[in-house]
Amino acid sequence: MPGAGSAEVAFTPEPEFGAGPGADPTWIQPGIDVAVSDLSVQQALERSRHPDSPLPAGSRPRDFEGGIGLEFTLTDANWHDLVFANGGTALPTSTTTAPSSAWYFATTLPDGTVEPRTPTGTIITDAEVVYERASDIRVSLTGIYGFEPDDVTAPADGAIQQPSDEDAFSYHGATFSVDGLNQPLMQSTTISLAGLSRFRRGQGRHPYDAVTGAIEPAFSTDAIFTERDQLAAAVDDVDMSDYEQIGKVPGSVTFENGQGDTIEYALSDLQPTSYNWSNLVAADTSLSEPIDWHVTDITPTVTTA
Repeated sequence: MPGAGSAEVAFTPEPEFGAGPGADPTWIQPGIDVAVSDLSVQQALERSRHPDSPLPAGSRPRDFEGGIGLEFTLTDANWHDLVFANGGTALPTSTTTAPSSAWYFATTLPDGTVEPRTPTGTIITDAEVVYERASDIRVSLTGIYGFEPDDVTAPADGAIQQPSDEDAFSYHGATFSVDGLNQPLMQSTTISLAGLSRFRRGQGRHPYDAVTGAIEPAFSTDAIFTERDQLAAAVDDVDMSDYEQIGKVPGSVTFENGQGDTIEYALSDLQPTSYNWSNLVAADTSLSEPIDWHVTDITPTVTTA
């Protein structure tokens, strides 16, 4: 069976939905330590039956839809083009065409045969950026695709742009701020974007195009309890009038790698939707406060050293 060193994973933005790679595509490996969890196709077959037989007479296809799922260590912001609008710089503020991409997945069998798969019309529906103390920053992308043609030209040998190990962003270059207050004892966080995009369909089996979805930005944190500011945001700052309001505060997450490059995510209008005390009575662990926040907007800023 194929193993480490026998696969390739890369993407390239499409000039338009479902068009596949452009005339002179740049193939990009999204990060290092890539793990592909899903690369599936659904033909949505529907069985046909005759009234005089208990056995099906055959099956007819309905809507075609493929799915991809992968995660990788954060090394740069090239994947932002697949998630954010305006060239990977912002979330869309109105309904617009969703960014789409072509992908190249290939495995090399023990006999040297290369078996490629080339999804096109691929859109990212959900994305996460995950920080865990003592680990590298991980990115998770979930998407769907509308086509899988067999005539996409594979990247030439050595043509896939690969990041270096030194580009990796790790936990010791991370800083966190909620309402202007630094969180130096953060144990884990997740920035998540759900509902980023969706297909539009007509009379064909394959999607007509892709547009922005009902985006749900969110943020989860788990820090050792050191002060009551976030507790206050979850409990004290609630407007107790008949029409109750939960206060909104800004936040930011910044990652820096060993090259001095930084990626900052500005979080707008953080509102705690759940708050908890964990390990309140435990002699060998510290009290922590897991919090789930609703977020209005997330804006990335990339600075290269």
